[in-house]
Amino acid sequence: MATRARTITNAGSNKVIGKFPSVKMNKVICWESQIERDYIYLLEIDTDVISYKSQPFCLNYILEGKKRKYTPDFWVKRPNKEQVIEVKPASKIKSEKNTALWKKIIPLCEQKGWEFAVVTDEMIRIQPQLNNIKLLYKYARIPVSFHNYLDCKLYFLEKEIISLKEAAFDLAPKAISHLQLYKLLYSGWLETDLSQPIGLESLVRLSPLKKD
Repeated sequence: MATRARTITNAGSNKVIGKFPSVKMNKVICWESQIERDYIYLLEIDTDVISYKSQPFCLNYILEGKKRKYTPDFWVKRPNKEQVIEVKPASKIKSEKNTALWKKIIPLCEQKGWEFAVVTDEMIRIQPQLNNIKLLYKYARIPVSFHNYLDCKLYFLEKEIISLKEAAFDLAPKAISHLQLYKLLYSGWLETDLSQPIGLESLVRLSPLKKD
């Protein structure tokens, strides 16, 4: 699959574009709206996402007797499915233009075994969840050693659930601070309630998948 089907540019428009330094993909991911940028944060932290690409390919279709090309915003690979993702403001998904487009694109995706989904700003920008994810992303590159993982697993198996502040204090003799704990939250190794603002008083615990 090609790296990108088209070059993202804002030439001749006022749209905001940018580049995201992806930890998951280990490369720069281009985005052409701030909604897309925020969606990338969700893809980065979602442990179910194996890989993803922006502007991944073109699909040819015919509308009103004319040949046209559609470039998805994202292609997302998960363990049991591949998704073609369109990111749109919720206010625009029911427009006549988009409704006509979806009717053409959905069958094309189904023929290839892909799931087509529209993700809106309302679905992406759930707060404080999104701000929590952006906070944790800042710690995505903090190094965590094998011994750090082992010490944390033994500690959290014993404690079950505890505040970040208390955990950082208890683990300090093991050279583990809140920085490593935030990294473990980002990676899904530890978990907390993302529907509440994250801070040192947040309660954290070992992910159920890491208890075995």
